[in-house]
Amino acid sequence: MKKIFSELKGFVVFSPQLLANYLQENHLPGNNILKYFVENEHGDEITKSGIAIPIIGVEEDYYVFRVSVNDEKILNDDEVEVESKGWIFQTANNEVKIVGIGYLKDIAAISEENSVTLSLENGWYSLKIRGGNKDGERLFELNMQKQDMYPAFSGDVTTEYYYG
Repeated sequence: MKKIFSELKGFVVFSPQLLANYLQENHLPGNNILKYFVENEHGDEITKSGIAIPIIGVEEDYYVFRVSVNDEKILNDDEVEVESKGWIFQTANNEVKIVGIGYLKDIAAISEENSVTLSLENGWYSLKIRGGNKDGERLFELNMQKQDMYPAFSGDVTTEYYYG
């Protein structure tokens, strides 16, 4: 299983096509999109629209990411050390991409070597982020609950994901 490093102590889970569309539609130029997340309302809008979800406050290390759908579970309940509910996610290109948040300083530097791409059927999802250790590896499980329409957002963007 591929592992990626928590650049700037975090990750971003995003839909590449929808993020590119948002940046173009809102005339947000350049490769440093991290500034849009921290300097103005675009970060909140991108997150609440289910386009990009930040996972911040992460111990600097390598992590594995896996997607589970509906009632499927990758981490057993006794393996979960941190959990955050209320997120939403949308994909339009049958994929979820995860990269260390530091790469948002220069999105042109995002490559297959420093990111993870996971398959996910197009549509809307409620997202629960679960972190823990499985088989000696630090793992984030992205539990996606398929929705028929735009779900309500109640994620806490201040959640920190430090765990042993």
